[in-house]
Amino acid sequence: MKPQNHSRVNGMLTETMDVGKRGFYAFQSILLDKAKHRSQLQKKMIALLGIQYEMEDYINSDQTDIKAAGGFLKSILNALRIPQNRFANYVGLKPSNLSKLIKGERSINYDLALIFGKIFNHDPMLWIEIQAKNEIKKLVRAQGSKYHDYSLTDLISESIG
Repeated sequence: MKPQNHSRVNGMLTETMDVGKRGFYAFQSILLDKAKHRSQLQKKMIALLGIQYEMEDYINSDQTDIKAAGGFLKSILNALRIPQNRFANYVGLKPSNLSKLIKGERSINYDLALIFGKIFNHDPMLWIEIQAKNEIKKLVRAQGSKYHDYSLTDLISESIG
């Protein structure tokens, strides 16, 4: 069976398209041609959007690996070709503190989340949610059995008894 792609009209799926058909290759050619003519700024903005989606996927995933919020920041800076020292100076951080943040040795606080949100056109909560998810994962790894002792059923039975 051939893989299927879906065509869209106004963002809605309308019909399937066989990957091996001439129509698919013509459509793919149009998309590739448009991609070649994007400006460097457009390409950077698309890369930034892709990283934002990765951040949102991480928040919503059940994966067990911890990805530091600073790691996403490093990906953004690399994609936009912004040197870390320049970025640190721009946001008012010492380069060494930015380095610690990128390595996950320092947390992103609310002030930085607001700054990053403004600069990269992200919801600042995205940065805070990544940070919170990681903190919870670290606690569960370190003291996971402690949290198994708590349940609503036990609490209610103790109240009744």
